[in-house]
Amino acid sequence: MDGVHPQHNSTSAYCWIEKGKKKEIPSNTGRKRINLNGAIDIETFEVTIREDESINAQSTIKLFHEIESRYAQAGTIYIISDNAKYYRSKLVKEYLANSRIKIKFLPSYSPNLNLIERLWKFFRKKILYNKYYDT
Repeated sequence: MDGVHPQHNSTSAYCWIEKGKKKEIPSNTGRKRINLNGAIDIETFEVTIREDESINAQSTIKLFHEIESRYAQAGTIYIISDNAKYYRSKLVKEYLANSRIKIKFLPSYSPNLNLIERLWKFFRKKILYNKYYDT
């Protein structure tokens, strides 16, 4: 489980350009962004994603509700997560006390161990890099 916050602006990345030529990518203010909170099933690779105004304890609990309803037949649901504050908040801990969901936190500074980080990287590469989207 992890959150991602892509901004509404062009993200320049590597690309092949003929020597002596320039490649320009239009941009905009970049002040707008979306907040996605998601989880990926490591057995089926099904993804559960929520878009919210912000990622906080309340939106995380809503994501948990979606996961629990999607896996209604499952017993305990294990979620691997980074150490974001909203995943460790008091409200989330209270919810998890009576939930089928159990969170296992990754060590600090180890995003490479979180499978959904690879999805976010692919998302950025295919959707955001060297692209311009009008408002």
